Amino acid sequence: MEINTDSLKSSENGVFQATQKSVVNDCAYSIREVLSSKDLKVFLNLPDLVYPKGSKYVRPLNFHVKMMIGRLNTPNKHLYIVYHKDQPILRAGFKVHSHANKEALHFGFFECQEGHQGAVKQLFQFAHSKYPHLPIRGPFHFRMEDPYIGILAEGYDIDPYFLMSYNPAYYNEYLEHAGFHKLMDLFTYQVRADKKYDPIITENAQKAKENGYAVRKVNRHKLRDEAFVIASIFNDALSKNWGFEEFIESQVDEMVMMFKFFLDMNAIYIAHKDGKDIGCLLMIPNFNHMIKSARGKITPELIYRYFRRFKEHKNEIRGYALGVKKEAHGQGIGSLLVDEGWMDMYLNQGYMDGEISWVLSNNGPMNELSKAMNGKHNKIYRIYERQPTNA
Repeated sequence: MEINTDSLKSSENGVFQATQKSVVNDCAYSIREVLSSKDLKVFLNLPDLVYPKGSKYVRPLNFHVKMMIGRLNTPNKHLYIVYHKDQPILRAGFKVHSHANKEALHFGFFECQEGHQGAVKQLFQFAHSKYPHLPIRGPFHFRMEDPYIGILAEGYDIDPYFLMSYNPAYYNEYLEHAGFHKLMDLFTYQVRADKKYDPIITENAQKAKENGYAVRKVNRHKLRDEAFVIASIFNDALSKNWGFEEFIESQVDEMVMMFKFFLDMNAIYIAHKDGKDIGCLLMIPNFNHMIKSARGKITPELIYRYFRRFKEHKNEIRGYALGVKKEAHGQGIGSLLVDEGWMDMYLNQGYMDGEISWVLSNNGPMNELSKAMNGKHNKIYRIYERQPTNA
């Protein structure tokens, strides 16, 4: 394998473009870094070569993927496309990520055509050679709290919910062949509103009410203020969870955008007492049926369906996040949010089917609550790690 250094030239608009695109060549594959809008288009469209029409895969909207990628040509971030006989067959992004005074190389946006296990190994070896002292973890895009996390490891016969990933079964084999091992599993649970949940939920909810706790909806006229309230709850409630990173201001702004464009304001519930907000349940309608046919693009049909999105949600909703500040643990507040929120979605908003996604496999209390809701464990998403090569 030969590794070459690209020579770069600056275009009139200030975007750097490679005069020689390939950064790695061997007899079978060439690895090219994404350095221009033309390369980015190939990167974005590569999933169309992996998933045939009729697949359960739902391609994210291009503008959302671009938001997650961020600016090209920034330090310590690389997007690569692997070519075989001049045809793109594999892509992945890499970014050095710092958190809690520790660094790791996060990877994401991984897609690969079947039959190219060797190319996957070659790409990760090359990317790791740039940062051999760091572990590679992922897939993240590029933070753990970002959408489309993990590689699907079980549940290939089930349609993904909005902002959850889907992939062929061979992805796990290819990553393990490239030197990755399981770091953490994420569970999902299927729930239905007409399935009675464990009476303990109602009992705990009643206890919370007797202790003075109540549930409110968000104030639509103060969305940014409410976003900060929700972020502060989750930053406290989830701070000890594996891999959790606190919400920062830029992510709060993203949350406001989600509120405005994707979330159903009726599906956000905040628990409070004596004027103090203490817990939050956040659910998202399943919009995958709306965006699937668009295949990443903003189309007239998608725009039309977007404005009818709450009439076309197909009665499916995703339990996205539940958190209670540590000071109020053990008082039944999580049960109160579930009891009032989930049942309100069913009785007043028309939602019937739901998915709790995702739950850390080592989060005992949340897994138990999901089971108490008569949740059926149906899918596993896997986070992988590759050890530093110079350790």
